[in-house]
Amino acid sequence: MSALRRLALGFPLDWSHRRGYSFSGNAKAGAGPYYIEWNAGSGVFGEQWDEAPRDPNGVLLTGPYYHPIRIAQFALHRHSAWLACGSESARADFLAQAVWLRDNQQHRGVPGLYRFTFSWDKYGAEPGWWSAMAQGEAISVLLRAEHTAPGNGYGDAAVRAAEPFRYEIERGGVVWRRAGDVFFEEIANEHAPHVLNGCVFALWGIWELRERTGEAWLDSLIEGCGETIRRWLPRFDTGWWTLYSLLRSAAGRPHVATLKYHEFHIAQMRVLAAMFETGAFADAADRWAAYVERPQCRTRLITATMRSLPERMLKRDTVRGGAHT
Repeated sequence: MSALRRLALGFPLDWSHRRGYSFSGNAKAGAGPYYIEWNAGSGVFGEQWDEAPRDPNGVLLTGPYYHPIRIAQFALHRHSAWLACGSESARADFLAQAVWLRDNQQHRGVPGLYRFTFSWDKYGAEPGWWSAMAQGEAISVLLRAEHTAPGNGYGDAAVRAAEPFRYEIERGGVVWRRAGDVFFEEIANEHAPHVLNGCVFALWGIWELRERTGEAWLDSLIEGCGETIRRWLPRFDTGWWTLYSLLRSAAGRPHVATLKYHEFHIAQMRVLAAMFETGAFADAADRWAAYVERPQCRTRLITATMRSLPERMLKRDTVRGGAHT
């Protein structure tokens, strides 16, 4: 990400950005359009896919790397585009990503796992780390691929991608458990930063798999994670904005979400409210949407971002620099 774009994300001049979402119920779970609308463009709030390189098979690259999360999200974006307009190029793009997700799962150790070949220093993730978000989004892609091109092993791969949810992080899985709480970790390591958007994306994948296949062992996971998110809503709510994660800097400064991810949170709560028929999620979405409209909340976001800059420059907001959950 360019320094200019990071600056624009941290200090927004345009507050009109909204994240589109939809929820069509469970009649065609894992077959219809995805719940979040992606912006593929190169603008401030875009995903930078339009100008991203591809490998010879058409699979999205992030620099020199294969990034399982970005591959899955690009696939979901192109699948929705294919459903909307019938574009054969969109269908081909979608299936190219699905083939990569089918063929690049770990077979040794915990089966079905996707590993990242690069580090993520902020969260103390060394090369080889794994992610509940990647697993959940891959499930969502593979279920749609099975529906689109049945008989090519996508359904079996979707079931394998759920296997890491059988295991806690300490055993090589993606599930964090403590005293009845269940959280799906986007960065599944011992630091457990509790990234809100990543947990929700993971939850959607196994929710779809349960709806599609009736895998009974997923029931308690879904109920436990959904209830944990509901109980933890106050932890992610500052009273004027949302937190991206529960990681705090070395000085205890909270990890405040950018406008882009705050809007993700609002859209995700709208979808969870429909999935779980729970008013707490709808109430949170309404409250968080109201923050965006209030000048005093915008001012507090800018102020919090400015105050975080010295620690960010000194990397005191990273695990190695003393950040902690």
